[in-house]
Amino acid sequence: MNEELLKTVQKASQGQPDWLQKKRSLAIMLQKRFPLANQQQAWLTKWQQPNLAANDEPSLLNHDGDDFVALPINLAVQKYPELLQENLMEKAVRWQDNQLNALHLALMDTGQFIYVPDNTKLEEPLKIGLVTRSNNPHNLIIVGAGAQVTIIEESSYETQAPLYAATEILLGTGAQVKFCQNNRYYGDLVRQAVHSYQARGSKLEIEGVIPENQHGYSSFYSFLDGSDAHWNVQLASMVEADCQQEVVTQVDGYGENTSAQVNEWGWVDSNAQIKWGKLATVDEEPLELHQHRIIASSDRIMVDDQEKAPRFNASGDFFKAQLPADSWLVRHS
Repeated sequence: MNEELLKTVQKASQGQPDWLQKKRSLAIMLQKRFPLANQQQAWLTKWQQPNLAANDEPSLLNHDGDDFVALPINLAVQKYPELLQENLMEKAVRWQDNQLNALHLALMDTGQFIYVPDNTKLEEPLKIGLVTRSNNPHNLIIVGAGAQVTIIEESSYETQAPLYAATEILLGTGAQVKFCQNNRYYGDLVRQAVHSYQARGSKLEIEGVIPENQHGYSSFYSFLDGSDAHWNVQLASMVEADCQQEVVTQVDGYGENTSAQVNEWGWVDSNAQIKWGKLATVDEEPLELHQHRIIASSDRIMVDDQEKAPRFNASGDFFKAQLPADSWLVRHS
C-alpha cells in the first residue's frame, strides 16, 4: 500500500461525510486485493502522486427542486447522503470490481449528481457541460420509478494526464432514459465508462461519440435486473491516424423479455485501429443480445466482419450514409 497516497486521499476527503472518508481510504488499502483492469498500469503509475481538485468547477449544474436535483457531487454527498451512500460506485461502476475502479473512487474529486424523482417527466433535456482538469471526474445519475428524462453530456476534460471519466446511470422500475454523450478530451490516455443498473420495465437509450485521442478505452455496461428491461446503445467513432480505440459492451441480468441492442459505426484513418468488442453477458446469462458493427476506411467497409460495398472516400460521407436519420449522432459525428 502507498502510505503517501493514502495520506493524500485522507487529507483531500476532510470535511466529507464519515462514510465517504472511510470508503475512499478503504479503496486505497484494499486496492491490491482486486483484479487488474484491462490496460490499467499506465493510469495507475501516473496517479501515485495525484493533483486533486480543491473545489467544484462552476460549470456544474446546481438545481435543488421538487422537479429534479442537479448538484456537484461533492455537495450532493452532504445534502443527500442516503442516496449517495447506497449507490455511489456500488451498482454500476463498482469500486471493488478492479484496482483501477478502487483508485478512481479514492481520487474522485469532481462530477455531477442528478436525481429525478419517481413519476417525473422532464420535457427539456438536462445538459451536463463540465469543464475541468480533473483526472477522475465522476457522474451519478439516479432516475426514479416511472420517471422520464433525456440527459446530454458535452463536457470538456482538459487534463493532459491519464484520465478516467465515469458515469453511472441507475433506473428505477419503468423509468425511461435517453443519455447522449459527446465529450472532448485533451490527453493521450483516456478511459471512459458509462455503466448502468436497470430495474424491471426500464428502458435506457445511449447514443455516444467515442473520444478522438491517441489511446482510448471505453466501457459500456448495464445490469438488467428483471423482466422487460431494455438497453439500447448506438456508438460512433472516428479514429484518427496512428491512434487506437477499444470499446467494450457487456451486460448482466435476467428476466423475460429483457434485451440488449448495440449498433456501432467506426471510421478508421491510416495506421489507426478500432476494436469493437463482442456484445456479451459477463456470466453467460441467457439474455437476448443483438449487435451490428460497421467499420470503414478509404480502402474498404466491413459489416459484421464481412467486406461489403460501397466504399466511402471520407468519414463525413460514411456517417451521413450509415447513421440512422433520427439519431442524435448525426449532428455530432
